[in-house]
Amino acid sequence: MEQDNTQLAILANAFHAIADEMGAILVRSAFSTIVREARDCSTALLDAKGNVIAQAEMIPVHNGGLSEAFRGSAAQLDLSGIGPDEAIFLNDPYAGGQHLNDFIVFQPIMVEGELIGWAGNTAHHLDVGGGGAGINIDADELIQEGIIIPPLRVQVSRDFHGGPLERLIFANVRTAELGRGDFYAQLAANRVGIERVQELAGRVGARAIKDAMAKTLLYAERRMRAAISTIPNGSWTGSACIDADVRGNEPLEVRVTVTVNDGTIGLDFTGTAPQVASMFNSSKASSLASASSAIRSILADKDIPANDGCNRPLDIHMPVGSLINPEPGRPVRARIEASYRIVDAIHAALAQVIPDRVPAQGYNSTTGLYLTQKREHAPMRIYGDVLGGGYGAAKGYDGAHALAGILSSSRNTPIEAIEQIHPHIRMRHYKLVQDSGGAGEFRGGLGFSRGIEVLEDNVVLSYYSDHFVYPPRGANGGRDASLGSLTILRGDEVIKLPTTDLVHLQKGDVVVLTVGGGAGWGDPSRRAASAIVDDLADGIVSGEFVKTNYPHFPVGSGDKAA
Repeated sequence: MEQDNTQLAILANAFHAIADEMGAILVRSAFSTIVREARDCSTALLDAKGNVIAQAEMIPVHNGGLSEAFRGSAAQLDLSGIGPDEAIFLNDPYAGGQHLNDFIVFQPIMVEGELIGWAGNTAHHLDVGGGGAGINIDADELIQEGIIIPPLRVQVSRDFHGGPLERLIFANVRTAELGRGDFYAQLAANRVGIERVQELAGRVGARAIKDAMAKTLLYAERRMRAAISTIPNGSWTGSACIDADVRGNEPLEVRVTVTVNDGTIGLDFTGTAPQVASMFNSSKASSLASASSAIRSILADKDIPANDGCNRPLDIHMPVGSLINPEPGRPVRARIEASYRIVDAIHAALAQVIPDRVPAQGYNSTTGLYLTQKREHAPMRIYGDVLGGGYGAAKGYDGAHALAGILSSSRNTPIEAIEQIHPHIRMRHYKLVQDSGGAGEFRGGLGFSRGIEVLEDNVVLSYYSDHFVYPPRGANGGRDASLGSLTILRGDEVIKLPTTDLVHLQKGDVVVLTVGGGAGWGDPSRRAASAIVDDLADGIVSGEFVKTNYPHFPVGSGDKAA
């Protein structure tokens, strides 16, 4: 029987609600703060062929790459006859994964013996072994970054819950208790997704579920093509760069030519920097997810369902051996920085044709920060966090303050949660940085500063970041945002560090990370006086910043407001 539109809408919303519930279960069940508090995880429902049909509103770069992970797994595994006690398990970035810290699990949804879909999720694991706790910044091959898990078809009851595969994996992980807890949270999330879809099928039938999945993809595709059709046809080129390779001093460029043609978009990344020996390569799945996220974020239609139908109008070429599609075996731990430059490059290209829709650059970087402590006869302590910065402004609105970038959407980890389980450190300050957003008709959001005191000996700092050298760029006359920095306060000494480093700390050291803000949009001389007064009153900008960037604003008014 032909499915009516009312039932289709109900089922499509049900799929989304199920994915959201899966996400809630994963977060609430997790052990590590990086999943439980920062929510560095994602959940989705897929159809029987592995197309994402609904996803929770969590990490875009995860969800956008889940179908790539499924395709990579299907290419290596015989999935015929898969049963309800089985799963696909992987983290290999050269088989559709993101980087080794992201464990991916797919489990089949069976109705009366028929496979009708998959429940899937990704969670960032605090440690996955490898050549160093935290971040092995000098890794020059993937195997040095941790245990590599190619796509495996596993039997959950046999291989996990104390089984041989679980024992093998977590024997190679420094924080095994946290890792097991997070992995079981992933299984619990999938179990909820499976049960909810089965309950739904019990009410409307398996055929209705499968039809709704297919039509949901087609609906998103139609909406996507219509939204792209509002962009004039033509080709434009944009670029953006990472500060430098590990221990390097030359920028790494991502370059793209964007071609719009009657409801389709071609993205050709020819001209992008070649792959590097370091962790700044971006895995293909991460790069593809970033490219599609960049397009969706600037379309006029903001309510297109987030599923794989959105990707059908996109033709993406990423040269093999480039920074954003490296050859197998290259490290990819910090792949998110190149992924963000994909976003910036696409936006730089499209800003030439639809400037009113494209925001100025945000800080658009993830700072991966780790403070680890090796102890005698006790488990290693690992504090890890993923930190964002300010958002870029756009026509009609100012940038938001101190958020994870658009590819991440991780939550702020409360100081209390950090200190509760990491007694080797203490937060000295956590604050917004005044004047860090770029000036403009619309002002960029602020970055923030976090000061972390080291309370015990044998603590090692390892981290990666970006925009310590090249700031987020303003748009349409808007000003650039501030740079980031990382320093160590050791008594009266101030030690300034590069964008990426590993440092052995001393008891009493204070690690001060400062991330930049977002850039401004539009000529600063057009900023409304009332907005400047509000910014001064709120402490977002200083009087000196106003004098420098908003000369049209009466100095006396600025002093009075300040």
